[in-house]
Amino acid sequence: MTNLKNSDKIWKHSNLCLDSIDWFEHYCDDDKIVTSYELNDTLQAAKKRPYISVKANIPTLDSACDGFQDGELIVISGQTKHGKTLLAQTLTVNFFKQKEYVCWFSYEVPARQFLAQFPELPLFYLPRQNKAQDFSWFMERSLEAFFKYHCRIFFIDHLHYLIDMARVKNPSLDIGTIVRRIKRFAVDNDFAIFLLCHVGKNTGEEISHKDLRDSSFIAQESDCVIMIKRTPNDGENTARARVDFHRRTGVIERVINLEKRQGLLYEVIGKNKIER
Repeated sequence: MTNLKNSDKIWKHSNLCLDSIDWFEHYCDDDKIVTSYELNDTLQAAKKRPYISVKANIPTLDSACDGFQDGELIVISGQTKHGKTLLAQTLTVNFFKQKEYVCWFSYEVPARQFLAQFPELPLFYLPRQNKAQDFSWFMERSLEAFFKYHCRIFFIDHLHYLIDMARVKNPSLDIGTIVRRIKRFAVDNDFAIFLLCHVGKNTGEEISHKDLRDSSFIAQESDCVIMIKRTPNDGENTARARVDFHRRTGVIERVINLEKRQGLLYEVIGKNKIER
C-alpha cells in the first residue's frame, strides 16, 4: 500500500484527492506503469520482422542505413537542382526491382513531366491529381494506397507543399508540427516516408541538416537526413550524397560519390567503377 505520510506533499501539489489512491493502485489499462522487465518480456514476445526492409542498391548508402525500415522518416535535402528528386527517383527504381512499390506525392512539377524523367518508367502509385496544403488529404490518399495496393513506402516532394505558408505565423513551430505528424503517421501505420526538403541560403562549401529551411525540428523529428550536392569539378554528371546522421545505425557524415548515368544515379567506387 502507498505510504500516505510520505505522499502528502505529492497530493497537495497535484490537487488530487486521497480517495483516488486505491484507483491508481488498481489501474490496469494499456498505458499503466510497469517494470522495465515486464515491458521487455512483452515486447520480445510480440517481436516481429519489419514490414519493410528494403535496400537502396547503392552500396555505401546501404552500409550507412542498413536498408530502410517501416516507421522511419528519411529526409532528402540539398540546394535546388542538385539532385534531390533524382536520388528519390533512383531509389524508386531500385525499390521496384525488389518488388517494393512506392506511392509518390510530387507537387513540384506536372505529372507528365515527372513521369517523363524516369528513363524507363517503373511501377509505382500516385494520385491522379494532387491537393496541396492539406495534410489530412495526404494521409487519406496514403491510406488509400496502402489498402488498395499495399504501399508502405511514400515519397513527398516536397515538405512546403503540405503547409500554407501564407497563413503560417511561426514557420519553425508550424513546420515542426507537420513533420512530427508525418513521423507519427509513419510509426502508427508501419510506413517508411521519404520527405524531400529545401535548404536555406548557404554560402559555404558544405551543407548539412543545420541548413534545412525554416525549422530545426525537421532534423530533430527525422530518423535519417541525406544531403546531396552536385560536384561539377569532379565531372559534368557527378554529385556527392552524405548521410548526415542515422539514428538506428548511429552513422554520421558518411559520404557517397555518385554519377548520373542513363537517367539514374550510381555510386562511384574508386576512379572508374560504377556500382548499381
